[in-house]
Amino acid sequence: MYKIIVTVLFFTITNFGFAQDNTQKKSSNNTNYQGVGSLNVGIGMGFNHGASGINADYEFLQLGQDFTMGAALSYYGWDTGYSKHNTFGLGVRFRWYADRVLGITSNKWDVFASGDIGFGITNSNYYGEHQGGNNVSPIYWGIGIGTKYHISEKIGIQAIIGTGAQIGVTFGL
Repeated sequence: MYKIIVTVLFFTITNFGFAQDNTQKKSSNNTNYQGVGSLNVGIGMGFNHGASGINADYEFLQLGQDFTMGAALSYYGWDTGYSKHNTFGLGVRFRWYADRVLGITSNKWDVFASGDIGFGITNSNYYGEHQGGNNVSPIYWGIGIGTKYHISEKIGIQAIIGTGAQIGVTFGL
């Protein structure tokens, strides 16, 4: 079921991304990075418990010359051998695009540092006689550095490494 949901989500987002018209070539501050209006979707791996899952964020707000903020959703699952866990996360992702500071003038590449903050809803099922249940974590956070390579104005690839690792696609909407 998980693979079906991920596949349907991927194709839906892909079709949505190609259906949009984006004539903007630079960010609102006349810099080269392509932040605001980007939908970023990737598969990820958490470094704790060997968790794997899917992440998505949409950069919708310019916070300064090189900063953006986006709504973020995630799903991670892992198995410890005696229990199975699934976490749905909801939060925000902040990005600082370092293109200007590093002197990157190409519209094809973006380099950034990111930070996440939000909360997670976890479902735990234990094998044997232990009781499972649901809980809401009061806070989750993450940091990382990453890059995007824009194949065109509409689509690109991205990678992030930090408190976890993620590889995925970015869509210019």
